[in-house]
Amino acid sequence: MATTQTQRALRGLAIVIVFLGALGGWWCTSRSTSARHPNLILITIDTLRADHVGVYGSTSGATPALDALAEGGVRFDQAQTAVPLTGPSHATILTGQYPPVHGVRGNVVFNLGTKYPTIATLLKRQGYRTAAFVGAYPVAAAFGFNQGFDTFDEEFHESIPGETGAERHANEVIDAALKWLGASGSTATGAEDGARQAPFFAWLHLYDPHAPYVPPSPYRERFAGHPYDGEIAFTDSQLARLFDWLRASGHDNDTYVMALADHGEGLGEHHELTHAVLVYQSTMRVPLIVTGPDVPHGRVVGDRVGTIDVLPTAMALVGFDSDKNLLGRDLRPLMAARPLAGEPLYGESLFGRLNCHWAALREWIKDDWKLIVGREPELYNLAEDPREQRNLAAEEPERVRRMTDELQRGLQRLAPGGDRAQTNPVTVEQEERLRSLGYTAGSGGGGALDDPGLPDPRTHVEYYDRLQLATSAQGPAIARAFEDVQAITRLDPNNPFAFGTFAVMAYRYGSLPVAAAAFARTLTLDPDRPGVRQNFGKLLRDLERYTDSERELRIALEQTTPDDSRTRVNLAETLIAEQKSVEADTLINDVLAREPQNAEALGAKGRLLIAQGRARDAVMYLERATTAGDPETFIELARGYLAAGDAAKARGAATEALRRNPDHPWAMAVLGHSLVLDGQRRPGVEYLQRAVAAGPRRPVVWEALAAGLEAAGNAPLAADCRRKAAAITGSEDPAGTPRAPLPTIRARRPHPQVP
Repeated sequence: MATTQTQRALRGLAIVIVFLGALGGWWCTSRSTSARHPNLILITIDTLRADHVGVYGSTSGATPALDALAEGGVRFDQAQTAVPLTGPSHATILTGQYPPVHGVRGNVVFNLGTKYPTIATLLKRQGYRTAAFVGAYPVAAAFGFNQGFDTFDEEFHESIPGETGAERHANEVIDAALKWLGASGSTATGAEDGARQAPFFAWLHLYDPHAPYVPPSPYRERFAGHPYDGEIAFTDSQLARLFDWLRASGHDNDTYVMALADHGEGLGEHHELTHAVLVYQSTMRVPLIVTGPDVPHGRVVGDRVGTIDVLPTAMALVGFDSDKNLLGRDLRPLMAARPLAGEPLYGESLFGRLNCHWAALREWIKDDWKLIVGREPELYNLAEDPREQRNLAAEEPERVRRMTDELQRGLQRLAPGGDRAQTNPVTVEQEERLRSLGYTAGSGGGGALDDPGLPDPRTHVEYYDRLQLATSAQGPAIARAFEDVQAITRLDPNNPFAFGTFAVMAYRYGSLPVAAAAFARTLTLDPDRPGVRQNFGKLLRDLERYTDSERELRIALEQTTPDDSRTRVNLAETLIAEQKSVEADTLINDVLAREPQNAEALGAKGRLLIAQGRARDAVMYLERATTAGDPETFIELARGYLAAGDAAKARGAATEALRRNPDHPWAMAVLGHSLVLDGQRRPGVEYLQRAVAAGPRRPVVWEALAAGLEAAGNAPLAADCRRKAAAITGSEDPAGTPRAPLPTIRARRPHPQVP
């Protein structure tokens, strides 16, 4: 009797298993027969380390929205990025290809080509409405990330007032996305209504967890001492708005959501404060969560997967096949608790190679074993040692040899003609945007990517951390930071990033001859390094080395893009100083024909007209240039008024410059000169004396002081000022340390106050 009951129970269980298996098999098949394909939302959160998400083990309480998303879907516990850097990682996510294939090996200096279609391109071909809302410049349209998107929203804001925008906050990204998704409650009619019947694909990129960590209130206070978690909590709170909209609109029933990070964050592990240089799990393991119609709730997948699997999985979820040649896998079987053959996972960091002349790092993960190949191999058993504290390479030489061979064969398949990193020209503006986010862009300086003789980034990463901290220094810390960067150039004498950082700091803080030597060394190490030659040419002009300046800027013009207005204006400024007015005017007019409101070109036109003795014509251009708000444009306008004989207007423009920067010695000098000429000798002399006491480091300021002091009748002091100007242009700076700090190189636009 018992046996009969047992047999019946087993038969019943078998029927249930068969039914569930059929159901799972149905879920893993194409949905191409449905009348309308589901929607898809792809969320990429920049710099979100997996173990700082609640469902991945964090106890901070920072991610209730992501935790709830995981509880309503499938969470992949061991997802791996291909690169710990924003641009290359997103290129892999969007194309389903590894970096040696899609070609994006770093930020900004690499473009995502059209050879390998993105998710957006593929879905647009299937009739989807496509839109992207991105939070930072490394994934801008300028670098090919807009491929396939009907709408590509990249309304970045300036990091420092007057500078070019490079990022925006999560609330702004979500605002733009919700507006596009129709959360405002507006109704569509006619053709628009028909278009809205088509399914949509939306990509949202949120940048806030990226350094520097400056969360808004109340997250700043709630996570005091843990600002990284505060940034994550703010980001999560904004995602909650999106998820609320999905539920309220009913689109949670017809929309798949894939949420993941592009990479993690070092937070001091393995001596890496942030990311980009090393390939340990602190930066390579990422959260990956999938939810949507029919997706099992609360399932955790322990198999190792990669961001390369996102595209084939996304396409399959909404009912389309992917290219069979993709290396990534459709992960739906794992989501349905069915077996799926594992594949080795490739990862890399060329950041040290391209930017610092350190060795390239590559990783190869097979099952639970991870090999890192650089100057010296490292081998870790991730199942037993997930934080990679015990290098087993010496104990497992045969495994190292075997996995190294597999890695090399894999690279040969990915790049049959040899792995190369082909950089693209970038403008000064693009390089400055990247630098405002704390990154650098290098060309690698030539040579093979895998050079075993280069320094090991694992022993040099501390230098990168120190360079990042130095560029963020403010106030009294600037002098110490300057000395530290100079020390790094001695410790790592072939590092172009170190010399470039030293050159920029020296230039910004007034040590011009020191900066010139550092720029020259940078170009010796990396002749094509973006932005360096343009800055060097400008510096040489400040030093009145006009022939050298013209040479460097002509080379820069050959290296840059056809639409690089700043380099053209920069060269024109040098030509004006050399009295080569015709060519200078041609360059300036070409820029103004394309960009009539270009403040730099307007200012250059004004200076050219002053040099030609047409001061009254010049002020019309200089007045238009002040719309950019830069204090120095007001100084130039004041000089234009002085040349036109209008001391009162000159005083007004110089006063405005000083209002915008109260410690600007050039503004003090020009204001003092204006007051003297306007009959107010005593206050004028006081401003001139304040400017002298500030100890300016630019020859143009000393020349302005000389002119003002001559007008005030102090010929001896005026002559002394001219000698100081000549000393800067003709000899080494005796101090070699910075003064009069300008705004910090890396400052982030403050968050809005969020209730």
